[in-house]
Amino acid sequence: MGIQDTIRQHRLKWIEAGQWQEPNLTDCLDFMATEVAEAIDKRLRLSAGYVRNNKEGAPSALDIGTEVFDAIMMGCIALDLLELDLEEVAALKLSAMDRKKGIE
Repeated sequence: MGIQDTIRQHRLKWIEAGQWQEPNLTDCLDFMATEVAEAIDKRLRLSAGYVRNNKEGAPSALDIGTEVFDAIMMGCIALDLLELDLEEVAALKLSAMDRKKGIE
């Protein structure tokens, strides 16, 4: 089972529990951008020169990774809404990148 299927199963469980509202495509893309921005914010906090108005500790790699995963989750939901499979889209994109780089 792939990550898209795993996320789909959890969404169904959350919906059945009344704890999840499915986003539409626009919201998925907006949430993806938000989560990427949150990951960037956490990365910036790793720099001692990045001054904040609060005393939060430096984020861990897992903190940043969690934000990255949140963006991935929204991406998988967006692919579901577009009726696309992550593995198929990834294979097509990676093959196109190989061709562009002259690697077959």
